[in-house]
Amino acid sequence: MDAQGSAATAMLGLPGLVLLAVSEHDGELEQAVESTEAVTGCRVCGIVAVLHDRRPTWVRDLPSGGRPVMIVWVKRVWRCPEPACPVRTWTETSEAIRPRASLTERARREACRRVGEDGHPVAQVAAAFGVGWGAVMRAVAEYGAVLVEDPVRLEAVTRLGVDERAFLAANRAHPTVFVTGIVDLSCAHPRLLDVVECRIGQSLSDWVSARPAPWRAGIEVAALDPFRGYATAPRTHLPAATRVLDAFHVTRLGFATVDEVRRRVRQETTGHRGRRDDPLFRIRRLPRRGHETTTPSGPGHDSSPGSPPATTPASTSGRPGSPLRTCGRLPLPGPPARRAAAAGLVHPLRRRRRARTAAPRPHHRRVAANLHGVSTRKVDDLVKALGADTGISKSDCPGSAPTSMRRSARSRAAAWPGSRSRTCSSTRPTARPGWTAAWCPRRW
Repeated sequence: MDAQGSAATAMLGLPGLVLLAVSEHDGELEQAVESTEAVTGCRVCGIVAVLHDRRPTWVRDLPSGGRPVMIVWVKRVWRCPEPACPVRTWTETSEAIRPRASLTERARREACRRVGEDGHPVAQVAAAFGVGWGAVMRAVAEYGAVLVEDPVRLEAVTRLGVDERAFLAANRAHPTVFVTGIVDLSCAHPRLLDVVECRIGQSLSDWVSARPAPWRAGIEVAALDPFRGYATAPRTHLPAATRVLDAFHVTRLGFATVDEVRRRVRQETTGHRGRRDDPLFRIRRLPRRGHETTTPSGPGHDSSPGSPPATTPASTSGRPGSPLRTCGRLPLPGPPARRAAAAGLVHPLRRRRRARTAAPRPHHRRVAANLHGVSTRKVDDLVKALGADTGISKSDCPGSAPTSMRRSARSRAAAWPGSRSRTCSSTRPTARPGWTAAWCPRRW
């Protein structure tokens, strides 16, 4: 128990506040509290103040038992009885709850921890606490600034990673804003050290030069972006560090080189751009597939005489793209379709096509049938019979010109009593039985 002899107040855990009552409303707990200070003096004249009024204040707190908690602080409003004192009334305060705050201090610290350490979005944390986005972001900025400025955070860093990132998208006011992220790669889980505005080499040089000399001497490896400006800072301020490219850009540059060679060979061989039936065009995605996402009978398997038999997908180590894909030793799980291909359920390069219904007949055959008053089947039979001797095709049938289409429209309009042709826009056509007036103009 606490000093007031209440176990519930001890469970509350707010110094200087005691628990008065607890109730449940709309799935959340409401805890009514008040301060333990029953007697106080005026901060100007020092005379003992008298109770003037009580004013409730609602503040969000940490969840309890999986339910959100609302603190109802019944504040005391004090009044100075001295007529000559310039201070009239004031409201009591507490270190656990700031004036006009929507969250308790411990709730603000927890919100900062969830956003910074756990990586939760600010909007998600705000929805969990039942407050606005701005309240959580202000707590993150206040409590996070102390953690960022802590010099202990930069200790024991031996491997440094640098990469650029688009921070703000382009709009009418400004172009795309880029930032430079500096990451610690020494631990198992890389952590962000700092974010520098712009993506120029001078910004990175200023950040590295601001670090103490023992810290710069302890950097052994610097993983950089291919941008030439980033290579200036390690070469100038980190002479003992080994400069390397990160696995992502190595893989990307390798794939770009393979694609460039494939396009050049195809252009020299066929003389045109990639087409659907070209072998080099069909294998354009094969270098990006790993061993576990291809089958032994797929296009990547060497089926020539004398080649070793492929028993499992993992044994085909000679397929293109596998060294590039696994150069960083990063797990790259594929989607369910690729996992199914690895199990031999589907072919990796076979495109899934939806079952098509009966293909509609070409428009010129319908126009020809309407002009001659026969069915489209008779037109097909006539073309088939004449094509065997004369060599004509279906595209040679009459009715493909716009003139025939207008004749067909006039012939159909003549079959409707009281209607006009489509070419005449002065009157609206009369709808057929079962058609609505709103649908008929769109049909025409």
